Amino acid sequence: MTKRRTALAKAPGPKVTSVRIGIDDIYGGMIRARAQQQDGSIAMLAASIARHGLLQPVVVRRNARVGRYALVCGARRVLACRVLGMKEIDALLIEADEQEAAACFMEEHLTHRAPGFLDEAQVLAQAGVDRVGERCALPTRQLERRTRMLTLGERVRAEIAGGALTLEQAEPLLGIAGEDRQQEAASIIAQRGLTAQQARRLVFGAPAPEPAAPVKGRRRAIRTALCEATETAERLTRQGIAASVAVHSQERGMCIQIMLKNSEISGKEQEKTPETENKEERGTAAAT
Repeated sequence: MTKRRTALAKAPGPKVTSVRIGIDDIYGGMIRARAQQQDGSIAMLAASIARHGLLQPVVVRRNARVGRYALVCGARRVLACRVLGMKEIDALLIEADEQEAAACFMEEHLTHRAPGFLDEAQVLAQAGVDRVGERCALPTRQLERRTRMLTLGERVRAEIAGGALTLEQAEPLLGIAGEDRQQEAASIIAQRGLTAQQARRLVFGAPAPEPAAPVKGRRRAIRTALCEATETAERLTRQGIAASVAVHSQERGMCIQIMLKNSEISGKEQEKTPETENKEERGTAAAT
């Protein structure tokens, strides 16, 4: 493998020329679905290009048969420039066949390594996150997420440095008091390879609640409420509290109840007294 890499390094690569070409003359892409994908990050990339310009040219190769350029690298950059209504784009034109173009694509993607979030946080702290936020197309929340990680102790930051943890895995550590406990949790997350959700469960004991999406329509709202009640009952059952969900029609609508079974009941119903009936009624009212 080493000999092959050495031979490839000494071999002449494809000729590269800097050009400026029309966006409409660019077609395709090594990953077609990626070229067509438009999400929130494309809007942020477009805003960045509008402010700072295209910092990294795309890579294309000429297709003499159709008189256009096949896209090799930079599908998202091309899409963002199209969103901005740009007519021309800076590009690197390589003289390569399909196999050489695929090799170029793989090398760019597999050798690219983004800086760690702690490095990003240091840059933001030195430049001033507020001042950077005023000039950056990224949401301020994304910048502040990184600078908050600098509040972790030095030993904890050393534990997660070098890519041992992602930002999502390390964020729950902010909820732990004490550097020793933070470092212990960081070690467990890294050694066990916990996901971000598992890391939150390790720290907080349960997954962090996600913001509820807006619900449209009465039927959808009812289905959402039933799902939430069922999840709550299942969670209680896993914790050793037998629970079930009951739905009752009422004169003015319907009632969704989470029924908690008394742990002292064994094989038969307890004899109900006015006192126990009042307790059950209060429990049902609280659950609904």
